[in-house]
Amino acid sequence: MWGRLSRWRSRAHVRQARLDRLRQNEATLLDRLHGTAYEEVRFPPSRDFGARQAAEVLRFVLRLGRELFLAGASTRDIQTAAVAVTAAWGMQDLEVDISGRSLQVQYAPPERAPVVMLIVLGSEDTRDLGRLTALERLTVRIVGGRLAPADAKAALDRQVSAPGRWPWWFALCGGAVLAAMLCVLASGTTRAALLSPLLFLVTNRAAWALGRAGLPSFYVTAVQTALLMAGTMTLIHFGVLSGHEGASLVAANVILMLPILTVVSLTEDAIDGFRSMAAARSVSLLTFFAAMACGLLTVAFLLRGLDSDARATTLAALPVWLTLVTSGVGALGNAVFMGGGPRLVPWAMAAALVGAGVKVFGTAQLDWSVPLATGLATTVMGAVSAVIGPRVAVPARAVLIPGIAGSVLPGPDLYRSLLQLVLGVPGATQYLVLTVASVAAIGVGAVLGSLLGAGSERKWGRRSAVRTGV
Repeated sequence: MWGRLSRWRSRAHVRQARLDRLRQNEATLLDRLHGTAYEEVRFPPSRDFGARQAAEVLRFVLRLGRELFLAGASTRDIQTAAVAVTAAWGMQDLEVDISGRSLQVQYAPPERAPVVMLIVLGSEDTRDLGRLTALERLTVRIVGGRLAPADAKAALDRQVSAPGRWPWWFALCGGAVLAAMLCVLASGTTRAALLSPLLFLVTNRAAWALGRAGLPSFYVTAVQTALLMAGTMTLIHFGVLSGHEGASLVAANVILMLPILTVVSLTEDAIDGFRSMAAARSVSLLTFFAAMACGLLTVAFLLRGLDSDARATTLAALPVWLTLVTSGVGALGNAVFMGGGPRLVPWAMAAALVGAGVKVFGTAQLDWSVPLATGLATTVMGAVSAVIGPRVAVPARAVLIPGIAGSVLPGPDLYRSLLQLVLGVPGATQYLVLTVASVAAIGVGAVLGSLLGAGSERKWGRRSAVRTGV
């Protein structure tokens, strides 16, 4: 007993020393792995690299970081991968900086000219959960000492050139399934749920064509929103849908347009200290909402004739079993839409069921506000995902994101608040603020839950393959 207590105190002392160095901004490179899966890895001793050899290693790290970013990895995970991979190859005189849309690395051993390289990361709107899983596994193999630089480069080349997990049309079918399920969650009828995927496919392909033509994303979002509203108003005008059905259809498709990765990553970056990345994502998110508002204003002349049902979009209480079913199936569709493989699907569905159950319990049984219930739901989802991920060999983020979209996104509230703002309804601004608070609660809860779950997994869970050397 006393020996176990002594070992625990020794580990606590080491962790506290790392934290002290981090707070004083005098951390060594490996201190940046504090609180990650590679925290206790025993890396080989540092060695010198010639300028040419160092450039090759840095070039690989930049490519790996860029591919992780495009697949949807968090900024902290990108930095962790860069530090862990270089340390596994014996390079420790390294600095890593991720800011805005670029990743910069510098190898600067004492009394040597530094080798500095930079790469542009690209768009933050892309995501490929299957590729994210493969890249994380590649990182684990490198850190475990099972891949030399040349072999790692070849493996990364294969992953970059490999086709996506699903054909584009099959991934779109996953998005269509999610659109139908979200329409039901927004109190839509069977008829609305059948038409929601059709409208999703039309607006999605229109946005794809505009993006391919080189139109900036701001205008693509505005046009997509305008097409969504115009198409819905047309269906209402010809009596295909009622005003209430049209509102649920729009609300479902608004959820699909939300940049949920940006929402979660923004909160992560702000909490983890990546201020410039958080600022860049904040601008992106504000621009997205502004683009949606511009799209609504473009067709505002059509909105004046909306009946009260289309303007209200108040969520009616669905039976709990139906809420859980639609959330789970929606997460399945979103996992496919975001490129997740078969291994990921059941766990994404499980995360969605947990989140939907917690949110329903909080709002219906405890009479909590929507932001509070949403924050608690995503906290539990983040913790569950962080515990499940290492055990099933998929990134926790890949489990969490599809689950969030399937169960807790406030699409109806966002549609209603923007619509009321455009129509000049009294109290619209306050309602929009409450909706934005619900969106922010998603990020805050997800980050808190991930931290709690990852900490619990490191302390009580099974040892990872890297730690055991398996």
